[in-house]
Amino acid sequence: MSSVDLGSMHTIEWKTRPEGVPLTAEVTRPDGTPGTAEVDQARGEATVLADMAGRWLISWSAEQVNYTDIFDVWPADPRFIISIDDAIEGLSASRANSQYIDDLRLYIAAATPVIEDITGPMLLSTNTTQAGGGTASVVLSWATQDVALVEVDGVPVTEWYVEHGILYAGTRQSPGIFPSGTLTATIQTGFRAIPPNVRLAARELVRHWVQIGKQNGGGSSVRQDPADEVFTPSGFAVPRRVVELCAPHEQIGGFA
Repeated sequence: MSSVDLGSMHTIEWKTRPEGVPLTAEVTRPDGTPGTAEVDQARGEATVLADMAGRWLISWSAEQVNYTDIFDVWPADPRFIISIDDAIEGLSASRANSQYIDDLRLYIAAATPVIEDITGPMLLSTNTTQAGGGTASVVLSWATQDVALVEVDGVPVTEWYVEHGILYAGTRQSPGIFPSGTLTATIQTGFRAIPPNVRLAARELVRHWVQIGKQNGGGSSVRQDPADEVFTPSGFAVPRRVVELCAPHEQIGGFA
């Protein structure tokens, strides 16, 4: 299973266990504290309540034999850039069995940072940005949706406003200067709804990855012409069509 949901009961099997000897399993939660596993001796399985997001460790023992495995638990919000139904629309419905759909979520989650490498922030996030004070204005991310707090050296600034992605000191009627020091703005970036062209781009990227990874014996016969690939600013190779669909929201920067 490629994805474990937060709060679910996850069952993990020791496939190479020795036969006919008692098994024990110790579970470590992502924060280093011990978890609890119920071991089914006959099936060689341990069932764990996945009550914390992150990477879990399970350590098996059977007499003198030890075995270690891991599993990852999704956060409450896995930050999927498109829905599972959106991704399925780009694939053959005959492939959409439960295991296939479960694996598909991993592709969708992986597509989010790749698309955002092209477009800048798409999913809503709360972040902080810093700049030097002592000026009348500070340029924010182009994708800034809202500003919640402005501080200089930890002291809140009471008068400021935002216009066209620029944070100004004072008011529109009475412009001012930010105090000297380190200015920190708590901002919300991304979009409240993913633009349709970006949804299509993400769907195309997921389709491309699934085609390579799962179809036609690993995809060696379906790889596209290298000339049809473009490298994102961080070096991800994506189909040119993905970049073309993202073009209206492409962040500043070139492509190789």
